[in-house]
Amino acid sequence: MNRQVRTTVLGLAALLTAAGCSTVGTPTPPIRSMATPPASTPPASTPPASTAPLVALSEPANGTTVTVPAGATVRLVLHSTYWAAPQSSAPDRLAAVGAPRSSPSAGPGCHPGSGCGTVSADFLARAAATVRLTSTRSSCGEALLCRPGQRDFTVTVVISPPTSDGR
Repeated sequence: MNRQVRTTVLGLAALLTAAGCSTVGTPTPPIRSMATPPASTPPASTPPASTAPLVALSEPANGTTVTVPAGATVRLVLHSTYWAAPQSSAPDRLAAVGAPRSSPSAGPGCHPGSGCGTVSADFLARAAATVRLTSTRSSCGEALLCRPGQRDFTVTVVISPPTSDGR
């Protein structure tokens, strides 16, 4: 190997080592775009043991209506830490279970100020009603204001009454 090529290879190896990459040729994990949330999100905490259903919602549910039975738990997970804590329009009918959670992420492709992570909250459907779950944000990235269609999250939750057999 000639001296110039060898110097270039050694310099590159030194740069990679200094950047925290100890092995040349190690595959880089894929970078996940925050524009499209993952298909499923693992629960942030274990729900109470019960036979009541768990209904998981995220950004694709924005602007939709979902029907859940009384007694169900609705888990809302929004994929950016810029979202405000989700709120119920009728907390006596669709009640928050515990405090909302914010889980920042520091994985590959996540840069400071980019809002990587999730904001989530669980709600218990207590009684028949039509309720809105909402959240807002003004920032969609560091120094990046959200466009009008990206600022608000609203899903309408129709809570159906329990059936005669208690379900």
